[in-house]
Amino acid sequence: MFKKKILSIIAVLISSVFANCSFATTEEALFLENVARQYILAQFTEKNDNIRYNIKVSKVDRNRDFGGKCSGYLSAKLLTPEIKKNSIVKIICRRKNNPYSIQIPVSIIVQRATIVASDNIPKGSAITQSMLEKKFVNENLILNQSITDASSIIGSKTKKDIRAGDFLKISDLCLVAKGDVVTISARSHGLEIKASGIAMEEGKLNETIAVKNIKSGKIIRALVRSANSVEVVF
Repeated sequence: MFKKKILSIIAVLISSVFANCSFATTEEALFLENVARQYILAQFTEKNDNIRYNIKVSKVDRNRDFGGKCSGYLSAKLLTPEIKKNSIVKIICRRKNNPYSIQIPVSIIVQRATIVASDNIPKGSAITQSMLEKKFVNENLILNQSITDASSIIGSKTKKDIRAGDFLKISDLCLVAKGDVVTISARSHGLEIKASGIAMEEGKLNETIAVKNIKSGKIIRALVRSANSVEVVF
């Protein structure tokens, strides 16, 4: 009975020791993963509110004992001359009593802001700011016709029913309808001239349409820049 009790106590102590070791190495592994993540994020120095970086870090071995967090002796570097979507961060610990190095693969997903409908928008509706919201998505999933600047489509009219959460596309919207009174702008040598015109045809964003200058009666070709606004490009 006494022997069984001793063995039971030893088993509890061993279990406790291994539990503490497991916690320590897991904590160190998470620490190194975060070092790799923060190092990659630090490479993107340009601030852009329309871009986010999602960093996925490969798991570090939870069973390896790194001897602590190596605070004050740690450095990190890329194993390639420049950052790529799939990169490797080499972390080096130069601690005298327990130096080590480890290579951690990371993948970088670039997410860009895209405009989506915040609610159902019926066909023929004039777009207002309250109908729109910004959503960050993987840049590989963004279509060429996706809208990234909400201000450029305010006042445009929908050509189809749009459901809440749908991406707004250039082809879904009519920024200028035939017969609309539009503002014609022209820039040259730092100067900007504006005039009023009448759209001779329908136009989508960045599409060239015929516009009649109300004052001169002259018909010109101009790019649709926003709702009821066109620009003459020299």
